[in-house]
Formats: sequence, C-alpha cells, structure tokens
Amino acid sequence: MKNITFVYDPATEQEKLEELLGRLNPKPDKHISFADLEVSGYSENDCLACSLSDKQIKELIKSLGETSVKLALLPHPEMIEARKGYGINSSFEKAWEEIQQAEEIPEIDMMQVNEQMVLNSLVVGTSMSILYSNTSSSFLEGLKQRLTQLGSLFRRVKLKPYTITYQDSGDEEKTIETAAMGILVVAQCESNFVFRRIIEESGLDDGRIHMLVLAPKSLFALIQFSLQNLFFPTHGSTLPSFVGYISTREVKITSDEQIYFALDGEKGEEKELTINLIEKPIAILPGKDLLEDEKKVGPAQINANSLPTGKLKEELLHRFLPWVRHATSEEFKELFSLLRENSQTSSTYLVLMALSTMIATFGLFGDSAPVVIGAMILAPLMGPIISLAMGALRQDGLLIKNSLITIFWGIVLGLIFSIIITWITPLEVLNNQITARIRPNLLDLGIAVASGIAGAYAYSKEEINKTLAGVAISVALVPPLAVAGIGIGWMDWGVFGGAMLLLGTNLAGIVMAASLTFLMLGFSPFRLAKRGLLISLGILIVIALPLGLSFNKMVEENTIIQELSGKEIPHGLLREVNVIQIQPLKLSVTILSEKALNEQDFKEIKEEIEAEIGQEISLELTLGVRMGAIEK
Repeated sequence: MKNITFVYDPATEQEKLEELLGRLNPKPDKHISFADLEVSGYSENDCLACSLSDKQIKELIKSLGETSVKLALLPHPEMIEARKGYGINSSFEKAWEEIQQAEEIPEIDMMQVNEQMVLNSLVVGTSMSILYSNTSSSFLEGLKQRLTQLGSLFRRVKLKPYTITYQDSGDEEKTIETAAMGILVVAQCESNFVFRRIIEESGLDDGRIHMLVLAPKSLFALIQFSLQNLFFPTHGSTLPSFVGYISTREVKITSDEQIYFALDGEKGEEKELTINLIEKPIAILPGKDLLEDEKKVGPAQINANSLPTGKLKEELLHRFLPWVRHATSEEFKELFSLLRENSQTSSTYLVLMALSTMIATFGLFGDSAPVVIGAMILAPLMGPIISLAMGALRQDGLLIKNSLITIFWGIVLGLIFSIIITWITPLEVLNNQITARIRPNLLDLGIAVASGIAGAYAYSKEEINKTLAGVAISVALVPPLAVAGIGIGWMDWGVFGGAMLLLGTNLAGIVMAASLTFLMLGFSPFRLAKRGLLISLGILIVIALPLGLSFNKMVEENTIIQELSGKEIPHGLLREVNVIQIQPLKLSVTILSEKALNEQDFKEIKEEIEAEIGQEISLELTLGVRMGAIEK
C-alpha cells in the first residue's frame, strides 16, 4: 500500500510519539497530529493510519465528507468501540503489519442511530450485558468478565414493550409489537461475537443493518443461551426460538416506555430510535480476521414471527421473568380441553384397550417381542394417565375422578380379556416375556419416569406427534397388565402380585414425572401443585421400597453369577450359572469335567461352590464330560 500517513493523538507526548514511530516498520511516508490534519489535502490514493480515540475517529469520519481518503486503524488506549467494531489487532506492531499487507481497503457500511454515528453496536435494554463483546486481553480477565455477566442474570428481569418497524426483503414495511429483554444492533455481523457465531453469511458492505431481539420466556432459557455463547461457542449454531434476527436497510424502535440504550457503550434514553446506514460507505480497513471472514448476503430474518405478540406479550409484560417458562392462557386452554376429553371413558377407548390387551396376551404366550410391541402401540392408556397427572398437579377433582375411572375400567377390561385367553390357552409356562414382568425393580421405575416425561412433554408441544409418547407410555403398562391377568388365570398369585407391582410402579412413576414436567413447563404455580406432588411422591416412595429390595436381589444375583461363571474348581469348569432362588440361595450350574463324577464328587462340588461364595446353597447340577475335542 502506498502513501501511508500516520495520524496520532495530539495529546501524545514527544517521547511517546518517538517510541510509536520506532515501532512502525517500515516507516510511514509521513506522520501528523490529528489537530493539524487537513483531509482536503489527501486523495483516494492516500491512506491515513490512525491511532486515535473513538471520539477522534468519529470526528475524522465526519470530516471526510465527499472525499475518498482511505482509513486504517492502529490501537489506542481510548480506541475501544472502533477496535471491537472493526476487529483491529490489539498489538500495535501486528496491526501495522496488516496495514502493510493489505492490497486494497474495502468500503464498509457504517450505522447511525438518530443521526449519531456508531462504531460498534447499539444495545437496547438494561439487562443485555451478556451480549457485550469481551474487552479484556487476558484469558483470566475474560473468564472473570464472562462469570460476572452470567451472574447478572440471577436477578429479577422484566421484559419491556417494543414496537419494531422495518422493511422486509421485498421492501414491504412490517411492524412487530413484542415484549423483549433487549435488542442488539450492528452494521456488520462479523464485528460482534454473538452475531459472528450464529449468522454465518454477512458482508461488510451488504447494505443492511443486523438486529437480534432477545425475548426469553424464562430465566432458565436465558442462562442456557448465555452459557452457550459465553463458554461453549459454536460457529453457525442454531438460533434459539426466543431470539429473533432481522436484517434490513432501516429500522425504527419505539416504546410506550422510555427506551434505555447504550450507543458504543455510552448510555442514553429516548422514546424512539431510528437506525439506518450512512449514505456513503467509508473506506476503512478492518482487521485481518474480519476481512478474511467476510461473506455475502445471509438470511433476511430468523424467528421474527416467533417473537411474543398478542396475549403472550401482555402476560410476559405483567410479571418478572420466571425461572421456568409459564404456559400462556391460550396454550393452557388448548391443552386442558384436550386432557378433559381424554379423561372420559369412551367406547373407542374401551375397544382399543380390549384389543391391545388381547394382542399382548397372545404375544406373551408366544414369547414374541414384536407382537407385544404391537400391542403397546395400539394401547390407548396415554390419554387418561396424562390427564390424571395434570389433575393431580392442579388439584382438579373432576379431572382426577374422570381419569381414575377411565384407567380403572381399562385395567378391569384388560384383566378380563387376558384371563379369558389364559383359560382357553393350554399353556402354563413361565417364558422370558412373562418372567421379565413379574420381578420389577428400580430400573423399571426409571423407565416409568422417562415415559412420564415423554408423555407430558409431547402433549404440551404442538409440533410433536402424540403417538410417540403413547408408545413410550404403553411400553410400561400393557404387558404387565396382561401378565397380571395370566397370573389370575393360572391361580398363580406370585405372578399376579409381581405383575401388579410393576403396573403400579409404572403408573405412579409416570404420573409423578408427568406432573413435574407440566410444572416445569409452567402449567401450574408451585403453590397449587405442592399438595398433589407430595401425595404422588409419597405413593412413589412406598412403591419404591420393594423395588429397592428387588434391585438389591438382582445385584446380588449378578454378583454370584459373575463370581462363578467360568470359575475353575478342582472338579472342573463352572458354566451356565443361574440363580433360581435368592432366599434361601438355590443355584443351577453346569460343570464341565474331564471324567464322569460320582455322588461323593457332587457333594464336594457343592462344598467348593459354597467356599467360593461364602454361603450355603441348594444346587441343581448338570454334568458335561469332555471327551477329546468333544464336550457333552
């Protein structure tokens, strides 16, 4: 680059000036104080390399007028916003090196707000510190700043009303009346760390203003967004639904209340903000990274139609931002109507309940997992169970009553049909499908909890197909119901009791988890939900006690099997170890020996196994004799 003039701050002492000039290699063509600078004496072939404050840079740009003088920036203690806005290297020498290496200086869009020049950004709102760029140079200072910004979120935040008027990509004027925590506006996406990570395509001279509107519905969502962008940034990450992005040539922000804002860090307040681009772009050299990342036209808007309006806007404006999102009256009305309908005992429900239990029973007798899964998909139990969860959460007596009646008739009908099929089926054997549902433990409770969360979440979200949650819930309910009917048909109360315990476990777990999920999604205040949650939790604890004992037994069985499987004892190798009964302990073991064994050997094998596990056992022993390469 030719004809470079170094422009320095008039307040720079002679000794400091000489030091700065000594750090410029190669030397500039000439140097001049900003106070003595006459822009009219320079042409489009000249470049002014300026080490000035933000205020002086603004004065210089205003003085350019219609001239085509090019600018480049060098670090200055009071150049804060310009350095961030144009990505200037903090190292004086490296910034000078970038100027020397630049082949050309591009024209860059410059934004103004109410006719005031902006070097970096406009931040609207008093709670927007999480979107400020990091000004510290060291890692520790940057981390401290991020933690401070994050900590500022743990306070009362209230959204403010804003009316945003802008032109869309088709030059049609649009107006959004919304409630927002704040708004961030820049002229170039690459100049701000949040825009840079989210909006992948933007140009330095695309002729557009870029705006983010932050309208969270809960503090939890806000903190999640802050953590992602402050600590775990991902370039090109998806913009959350509560953040709207708009790019336009001109935008106007108005409000019924006073608008508090920061323009390049300087605070102010107005009733109306008009934001547009200065007509003549400025030829100014951005930092090397900003120049290399320059891209072309990106999206016109993202999530703009998802910003809160109407009743949702009014509800958000009348309270402080909650920790978890509160459902709006419209969302609650729609969901509550659906749940009331699902709590009713209809003929369709009874027919599907009978058919799904019949299919499950046939599948259990046939030891067929695919058939059992088919019954799960058909089962209609999702509706009344989710309705019961909401009724318990909101202490709605009618909803609880109707849901319990519907669930009761579904269970009774399922038992009747499974008992009838058991009576007409000449099979009475505990196969794998049946055995798996008569020994419930804490793992089954975990399945029930996950099913309850899935059901409540799916019902509260319009975009999720409700049948997905139906599958998840019926997985935990229809098979044990059919097994309970089989137990009655066989007059085997052990099978019946185990299956009913699993059924009760899953029902209690699903209701408790679904209620908590609805609470977290804001469908009930905690004061109203407290009683129902405590009752559900009490029932769950009572049921969890025998499950804990069963889980301990399972752990104990697995420990014994692991200790003995593949164990070499004096009489041979132990294989196929199974625990038949835990109290008293009864094992089934296959021993592989080199020779035939007699009764005395069997007694010694029992003693050897007891010595290995440290307790007395009853033993069913299967003998396999190794003959050369053949095992029997």
